[in-house]
Amino acid sequence: MFRIGEFAQIAQVSTRQLRFYDQIGLLQPGHTDPQTGYRYYAIHQLSRLNAILALKDLGLMLDQIGSFLDEAISPEELRGMLLLKRAEAEQAIRIGEQRLRHIESRIAQIDRQGGISGYDVVTKSLPSQPILATRHTVADLEEAGPLVAAAAAAGHAALRPSQRGNLIVVARNDPDSDRLDLTIGYILTRFTGRTVSAEGLTFSPENLPAVDTAATIVRQGTNPESHAAFGAIGAWIEANGYAVAGPSREIFLEPVLKPPGFDKALVEIQFPLTPA
Repeated sequence: MFRIGEFAQIAQVSTRQLRFYDQIGLLQPGHTDPQTGYRYYAIHQLSRLNAILALKDLGLMLDQIGSFLDEAISPEELRGMLLLKRAEAEQAIRIGEQRLRHIESRIAQIDRQGGISGYDVVTKSLPSQPILATRHTVADLEEAGPLVAAAAAAGHAALRPSQRGNLIVVARNDPDSDRLDLTIGYILTRFTGRTVSAEGLTFSPENLPAVDTAATIVRQGTNPESHAAFGAIGAWIEANGYAVAGPSREIFLEPVLKPPGFDKALVEIQFPLTPA
C-alpha cells in the first residue's frame, strides 16, 4: 500500500484533495493506522479516483459522482445529467462567442473612430408585456410625429394613472409597401380586455411577445439628431453578426406630455435579434 503522499503523486492530485474525499466518504483510504492516523491507499483504488476525476471534469457534483459510483444512480440517470451538462456547456460557448463578437466590434469601432461613440448598445431579454394601443400606417417620419403626439394624449386621457405605464411605439416596415406601420399606446400595469376610444382614436388591448435577445440603446428625445441612435444600433447589429428579428420598439422612459417632453425625454430603442 502507499502512504497518502505517494498515492497523491501517482494519481497527480494533492494530498489535501484526497483528505477531502476521505472526509466526505467519496474515496476512503484502504487502511488508516490507528496509532499515527496515517492514511494508506491500495493501487486498485486508483481506478475509482480516476473515475471521480473524469466525472468531475464533466461538471458533475461530488454527491452525484458518489451516488453513481455506489450504484445509487442508474446509467440512464447519469446520461440525463450529462445531457444537461452538455446543454449548459453549449450555452456557455454561445455566450462566450457573443461576448467575443462584442469585444471585436468595440475594437473595430476604436480603430475606425479613435474612440467609442456616445451610444452604448446593451443586449437584454424582453418580457411579454400587455399594451393598449392604436394602429396606423404613415408615409414617413414627418407624418408619424404628430400622430404619436396625438395618440399619446388620447391614450393618456383614456387610461387611469394606476393602469398606465410608459408610452410605447412599435414600428413595422411593410415589405410590400413604402408605408410605415405604427402601433402607439401605453404599456399596461395590469391587463385590460376592453377597447376604448378617445379623441377620435380607438385603442385595443394586445400583448407584445417576449424577446430572447434584443439590442437596446438609450437616446434623448425625438429631436432631429435622434436618427443617429438608430444608425449606431444598426451598425452594432451588423458588426456583431445579428439580424433584425421583429419590429422595433421605442419606450419613452420619461413624461412626454409635460417636461421633459417629446424633444428631451429619454427613449429606449429595442430591436429583437437573431443570429445572422
